[in-house]
Amino acid sequence: MKTISDNMWLYSRFLKELKSRRPNPSTHKIGSSESGEPILGFVFGKGQIIVSLVAGAHADEPVGPNTLYRLILEIMDHPERFQELFGRFRLLIIPHVNPDGDAANASWITRWPELTPFLAGMKRELPGRDVEFGYPAMRPENRAAVGFWEREAPAHLHFSLHGMQFSEGYLLLINDEWEKRTRTWRRSFDSMMRKEGLLPHDHDRGGDKGFNYMGPGFTSTPKGTAMRKFFLEKGDPDTAALFHSSSMEYHLGRNRDALCMVTEFPLYLVKTSPQNGLPENYLALKEELKQDPGQAAGLVPRFGIRPIPLGKAMRLQRRTVRKAMDLAETNFEISILFDAGN
Repeated sequence: MKTISDNMWLYSRFLKELKSRRPNPSTHKIGSSESGEPILGFVFGKGQIIVSLVAGAHADEPVGPNTLYRLILEIMDHPERFQELFGRFRLLIIPHVNPDGDAANASWITRWPELTPFLAGMKRELPGRDVEFGYPAMRPENRAAVGFWEREAPAHLHFSLHGMQFSEGYLLLINDEWEKRTRTWRRSFDSMMRKEGLLPHDHDRGGDKGFNYMGPGFTSTPKGTAMRKFFLEKGDPDTAALFHSSSMEYHLGRNRDALCMVTEFPLYLVKTSPQNGLPENYLALKEELKQDPGQAAGLVPRFGIRPIPLGKAMRLQRRTVRKAMDLAETNFEISILFDAGN
């Protein structure tokens, strides 16, 4: 039986692991990155409920891709564990939609969880290069994902696995259309995360850039429309033009009742501020790093910086997806009942 280490993986490692199980990974190729790296897409299950999972849009957020790497290989190694699940769900998985960004961050990913290499080597695409805000066709990576999704029925649940460099706890983004329908679910989710030792990252941004506050630990998913409006109102049409649609907007365009979520769990936790909608410690840390992006000395004791172990971080990503699948399934069954009544 193959074992999977708890070290952070690069995309190249996943491709090698995949080849050891399936001699011809090219059968899963859905497109290529700008540098020619293969972008892979996987379909598992035959259920009626379509679940889309994508990770890696932002190059400095490797936990999402690592979560999907391990999930895909586990499915291949132990298909019997997923037999019942795949009778109800059909999973569309793009484990890394931005492999070029992964390679650009290799210097610190391979030394995780050291803080100094992270601060010195972290690279992230700016607007106009940001894969998450490039749908449907800004970059070849976006076109590859859209081509893959278009070959399947519209998703009932779409997850874009992301992360934060630093935060005071968990943050989960949910599309506005599901704010009322997730109120009870959010209380249950909060309880689950607190049992894992994570308080919510409580940041009320007052609707800035379209991020609408739903309570501690929850806000709405990002929208290219809101980003464009924000910069247009600031008299910056050039920056506004750099924002296309997000993957969430794309999926809502195919299914207006889709549940869309974005995980924003941190690489590093900082001390929690009073829960008043203002994460003071997080904001103070961001300001210090803005003044000196590469500094690490003194930050750890002052802000209580500590990494979330990779195994725990991946478990939280998977548990979040699984819990959302239950919610999507309940909504699907209710919809079927109402449709039958008509």
